[in-house]
Amino acid sequence: MVSYSMNDGVFILQLAGEININSLTETRNKVDSYRLEQYDKIIINLEKVSFFDSSGLGYLVVLIKQVKMNQGNIVFCSPNNLVKRLLSTIRIDKYVNIYDTQDEALSFLRSLPAKDQPGATGVRA
Repeated sequence: MVSYSMNDGVFILQLAGEININSLTETRNKVDSYRLEQYDKIIINLEKVSFFDSSGLGYLVVLIKQVKMNQGNIVFCSPNNLVKRLLSTIRIDKYVNIYDTQDEALSFLRSLPAKDQPGATGVRA
């Protein structure tokens, strides 16, 4: 399951359930429909994700690359212990900040300049 919300200019993508080879096409299509390239601050909330297989983890890497290619900032938040271990195993935390709560992720992204503001530094998470 995939849903989204906006909070003070930050796009929050909420993933849920198992993200695996069986659910990935539906997940990808739904996320693609949100046109993430139009947002410069994105949170991927993993609170309701119970498991990722290798295809799901690979998709997270694709999302990170897409956002960063568009000069955006992306962070993850609220992974459970299993998901946190999976992310750590593939060392994804070298490429994206992972916060324990959505509020911490929001606070970080709000501290960054918007990419369309004069003087924006293009800082990446």
